[in-house]
Amino acid sequence: MANYYNKNNLSDLRDLPQSLIDTWVDVNNPKMQEWILAPAKPSPNAVWENGQWVIPSPPVYTAEKWLSKQGYGATQLVTLLDLYAALSIANKTSAKLNAVKAWTNRILGEYVQNNEPKENWEVAPFTFNETVIEAYQELGN
Repeated sequence: MANYYNKNNLSDLRDLPQSLIDTWVDVNNPKMQEWILAPAKPSPNAVWENGQWVIPSPPVYTAEKWLSKQGYGATQLVTLLDLYAALSIANKTSAKLNAVKAWTNRILGEYVQNNEPKENWEVAPFTFNETVIEAYQELGN
């Protein structure tokens, strides 16, 4: 299989089997003149647009969207604050909760410095589920 595009419709990119191309060449099928071998895809995230590969800009996120994408939407953050307070009252701690709190503080600090959306926010150290489970276990001990 190889990528060919239609010279009359540059957005029409198809994976054509080599056997079909060989048959077209063997019988001198006029369709062979309509299809042009596309250049190799330059990267996995490249997309075909109007007869050429285009590498789209990486997505950008606001701090709030990034936190949510990482599994820490508003409800999850409130839950973690409640757990943090409960642990503090019980004079206990959770390593994962502390790491997530430090991470959210770094995200907030970056947002305060520059509130423009960006692509390279730091990834959460733990999932919400991992964090909640450990925090509840610590509360129970």
